[in-house]
Amino acid sequence: MDDDLALLDRFAAGDRDAFDELVLKHQKPLYSLLYRMVSDKEDAADILQKTFFKAFTGIRGFERRSSFRTWLYQIAINLAKNVYRDRARAALVPLDDVVIRRDPKVLESLIRKESRDNLHRAVAGLPDKQRLTVMLRVQEQKTFEEIAGIMQCSVGTSKANYHHGVQKLKELFKKSEVGSQRSGEGNGVQK
Repeated sequence: MDDDLALLDRFAAGDRDAFDELVLKHQKPLYSLLYRMVSDKEDAADILQKTFFKAFTGIRGFERRSSFRTWLYQIAINLAKNVYRDRARAALVPLDDVVIRRDPKVLESLIRKESRDNLHRAVAGLPDKQRLTVMLRVQEQKTFEEIAGIMQCSVGTSKANYHHGVQKLKELFKKSEVGSQRSGEGNGVQK
């Protein structure tokens, strides 16, 4: 991360291209995290743009107590939380209003999508700290030390958040398996 500090020094000295280099260096992994967090390409791109804008305008507030990357992730995660909050207020479309074509390939695709959506909903249903820790650990392959820096907590807390998040996900999926087996039994379907 010394490269980031050198680029920040160049930027502070008036070299605007140095910030462009920081953007190019961090935009892909940050976009990837944001997309997995909000599950929408346009929202992820908007948040990414806002993240770099906030970093650009607030660079003087960066105290270098953490890495630039950690600071950038903190900005992005906070902006993504706003999207979650806004979505919670959005109106839902009743399932009765949705029309599905009767095509086996479409049905298979819908089943796969439903499984992915169930996983996304389960992860999204975790408390914020557990959700972010699980996403950073599993999807971004961050170490617990990196997660602690990004989330501004101790390494032990990041490990605890991960453990509790994974346990809650296991419980949710165990309950959904039991529920689907019971519903199959009631219809005379053998497992």
